[in-house]
Amino acid sequence: MADASDDRRIGTVVAGYRIDAPIGRGGMGVVYRATHLSLGRQAALKLIAPDHAASSGFRERFAREARIAAELAHPNIVTVYDAGEVDGTLYLAMQYIEGSDLARMLAAEGRLKPYRAIDVCRQLGEALDAAHERGLVHRDVKPANVLISGRHAYLTDFGLTKRVGGTQVTLVGDVVGTIHYVAPEQIEGREVTGRSDVYSLGCVLYHCLTGRMPYERDTDVAVIYAHLSEPPPKPSRVFGELPAALDDVIARALDKSPERRFETCADLMAAARAAVDAGGPLAETSPPRPSAGLRRSRVLLAGVDASTRAIAHVALGGRVEVRESAGAGALDAARSARPDVVIAGAADVMTALRADPETCDSKVLLVVDESGASDPRAAAADERLATPFSPLQLQVKLRKLLGADVIGT
Repeated sequence: MADASDDRRIGTVVAGYRIDAPIGRGGMGVVYRATHLSLGRQAALKLIAPDHAASSGFRERFAREARIAAELAHPNIVTVYDAGEVDGTLYLAMQYIEGSDLARMLAAEGRLKPYRAIDVCRQLGEALDAAHERGLVHRDVKPANVLISGRHAYLTDFGLTKRVGGTQVTLVGDVVGTIHYVAPEQIEGREVTGRSDVYSLGCVLYHCLTGRMPYERDTDVAVIYAHLSEPPPKPSRVFGELPAALDDVIARALDKSPERRFETCADLMAAARAAVDAGGPLAETSPPRPSAGLRRSRVLLAGVDASTRAIAHVALGGRVEVRESAGAGALDAARSARPDVVIAGAADVMTALRADPETCDSKVLLVVDESGASDPRAAAADERLATPFSPLQLQVKLRKLLGADVIGT
């Protein structure tokens, strides 16, 4: 977290970026919200602490981080714009994400509903698998390195990333990664592969499901010993509402032997989703869309104008159940209806849904006019549609949120 001493940089310009406000502090330095003066684009600007920058070994690692991170282009990986050195200051300019990080979310909420936890970790898994396909391993997967904006999750901080089979730049004897989520082979200094990230993702999934880190102990030494020697913890023993099948999923993800873990993060998350699906309806979850034999999918029109209501009824054509609410009553309507998608006519409606624990997992299609398009809150929507639009355009958006089999082709 940033502190008051970081304010002295506000208004200064570094490498063409005007520093606007501190947004976070880590072991490497301070991250600021900044504006690229030439492009007018917001960015997250990381300025490296001087004591780190003075080390030639750190500079080598920093240059490697920037090169590796710049190689990765994926919707769930924070994009690196630029990196370099100006007047002795090392900097890294990245995509600015409006929102919070998963660590703060877990600290505030305790844990996530199972389907929300799976959705967040699925996105992380897709980012990690994409990196693994390029021969890269993250090695520091943890909630603090996951940014959350609406329902979208972004993996950041590839500073510990290395190529599989490449040369390790850190000092001999250092534990690379955060000990609460680190794989046993990393602790022991053995070969690190994509399955090391699978282990860490399994730890993050356990934390999301239970609100606890997998091996909570009084000392770091005890945590390390648990990773190396103790059996994986069982989520169902923390919360009995969780399906026992999740215990087997976590056990395999956190197996001491990399060869016995899931081969990919996608395999891990598919198994986790199947375990929750098979567990039946849970009061605490946002359940998956039921099949047509149980009920039709449900869409709530919240605070939309008459034109949008008319187009929605034409686009949906009886394929889904449509309910309507004025903007002021949208929250109560969403709590009662449990819609699969909310079509919201204003960012205020979406903000209220996201802030309420009973509706925060609702998928939101935000209808925006010219004035609303520039509202920074609009980025938190799952999908956006600018007026005017046709029934076909609305169908395309809803197919993405509900599935083509529901809306039709």
